[in-house]
Amino acid sequence: MTDFLVELAKRRNPALAGMLVTGVDAEVEAMPERRLVDFSQLSPSDVLARYQKRQAEWQTIPADPSGNHLRLFPAGVTVWSGYPGEGKTTQLRQMAIAMAGRGQPTFFASLEEDPEDLLLRLCMVARGVREVQHEEMFGDFLHWSRERLYVWGVVGNASGSEVLAVIRSLARRGLKQAVIDSLMCLDVANDDFEKQRQFANAVAATARVSGVHIHLVVHPRKIISRDIDPDINDVAGAREIAGIADNVLFVKRGPDEMGTEGAKSSVVHVLKNRHGGWCGKLSAFFRKDCGQVHDRPDLPHAINYTDGRAR
Repeated sequence: MTDFLVELAKRRNPALAGMLVTGVDAEVEAMPERRLVDFSQLSPSDVLARYQKRQAEWQTIPADPSGNHLRLFPAGVTVWSGYPGEGKTTQLRQMAIAMAGRGQPTFFASLEEDPEDLLLRLCMVARGVREVQHEEMFGDFLHWSRERLYVWGVVGNASGSEVLAVIRSLARRGLKQAVIDSLMCLDVANDDFEKQRQFANAVAATARVSGVHIHLVVHPRKIISRDIDPDINDVAGAREIAGIADNVLFVKRGPDEMGTEGAKSSVVHVLKNRHGGWCGKLSAFFRKDCGQVHDRPDLPHAINYTDGRAR
């Protein structure tokens, strides 16, 4: 079959005569149907039902809890970026806790902190407190977290392929959301754009195959001015990272005048929103008294995510 294809190339275009056609290529060209959707095997009602199910299972972030502007759908990828200390990680922790409480089992790989420290901070966010007040509180949180939260337990740089393999495996147990914080702590060099491109494609493929929505933290490029609104080119790394994402979010500290004495403002810049189309700024407020982020500064109470009632 390979000889036939080479001969065909010679007839169509003599310049192709020296090109090598592999056995795999020849097989695909001979039987392309193996790579195509077989319309005869599709059930219109089943396809529509699966699509409607995916569309109905959207999730939200703390800055837009009602999903009026941004919705996170299954099998998607969201890239998060932002300068250190401006609220990105805080929002990710709260998002993970909120989703776990809504029946969305969540995996969290925080490669920049000790796993035990992460668990304590997740406990604080979940209960809406500034400190874990006693052993019983933490024990109750660990009990609540079983089969809701999965935490990466390896300290230091990690293998990107291993992290994705864990996500695919947990998906068979019902995993719905996964956070990888961050790309810089994986075995992908900052200046190796080809490896970053490959990893970005692997992230997208893992999300599509597993149905898990993957949140990937990517550091920003060098700060030029904090007063300038970011754009998608301010996300560091290979351009394919933002290209494969369904959403690209950039978290920045908000203007001082937007905050209050008890709530510090931040802004989530929605730079890409593939399925919703809306791009713009979402206001968020970090409540100092409870360590949580809300979409308005005057929320009268913290949220206890472990029982669904206000604290």
